Amino acid sequence: MKLGVVLSGGGAKGAYEAGFLKALSEFNIQPNAIAGTSIGALNGAIYSANKNTKEVALILEKIWRDLANSSSLQVDKTKVIKNLIEVILYFSPLAPVDKVTKLASYLLSNSIGKGGILSTEPLSNVLEKYASIEKLLNGLPLYVGVTQSGGNLIDTLRLFELENGGFTEYKKIQDLEKDYIYKTILASAALPIAFDSQEIDGKKYRDGCLSSLWNEWGNTPIKPLIEKENCTHLVVCHLNEASFFNRHDSFFKEKNVEIIEIRPKYGTFNYLDPFIFSVDKIDMWIEQGYKDSKKALQDSLGALNRKYERIYHEEEGKIVDEKLKNFSFNN
Repeated sequence: MKLGVVLSGGGAKGAYEAGFLKALSEFNIQPNAIAGTSIGALNGAIYSANKNTKEVALILEKIWRDLANSSSLQVDKTKVIKNLIEVILYFSPLAPVDKVTKLASYLLSNSIGKGGILSTEPLSNVLEKYASIEKLLNGLPLYVGVTQSGGNLIDTLRLFELENGGFTEYKKIQDLEKDYIYKTILASAALPIAFDSQEIDGKKYRDGCLSSLWNEWGNTPIKPLIEKENCTHLVVCHLNEASFFNRHDSFFKEKNVEIIEIRPKYGTFNYLDPFIFSVDKIDMWIEQGYKDSKKALQDSLGALNRKYERIYHEEEGKIVDEKLKNFSFNN
């Protein structure tokens, strides 16, 4: 019996996963391995490095509230809307061919073509403070999804599902050279428009979600936990109402894998939310992630509870609670 936790991508919507972890902690669930794409890779790195679900839940809640107050992650909404509208309008079925050419010129000459509108510095600071290289190397097995960049224009078109050709690569953090560990995590979180790509060993990489249409489940990296870690049970946190995979797929039946899926209720997010790191939204998403996850876990774990070998025993849980009485974010 082996339990894996999967954290989907979704930019700023990743605050929802902080609430998800809080719910996991209340059920005393401790995974054997973790996988994440995009912002799920960043949250997963904190989880891997600190291991204990209860500690991670506390840390992530603080991290996300700090990120919401970071001036480096405050977005000019007008700029984002302008970029999105340009892409949508110019690639509508009614758009003439010359508009496609005009859009390409626009993308190459404006903010999308030049790189991300947000700085990666706050994310780098989070990794350095809460997920040191040594802690990651000695942490829970962590896999992150990345896609080789085709350049800013192609990556942006892939984001809007207008371009084919990308494939998700799953990188196990503990197998990487030290110099590439943070770069790989930041690459996985490098959503086009928002963040710049990362160069790793002479190649540029971006968000693993960019190949979700063409390379199954890139934004929800369940495959490495099944194929590499032999997980028999998965708890998956989605950041969309829909799923990027069918849990009744023959792949899961052949592997005899049990899956619990957590997903936000309809209307939790809108199209711009991956780019919006605001205090009000972050607080709301953390709370919604907690409520949705707690309900789903209550409904699902009743039948599966006895199957999980990694759920804490009562005495082990008491030891963890005692340890957390003196918990400090400065440790």
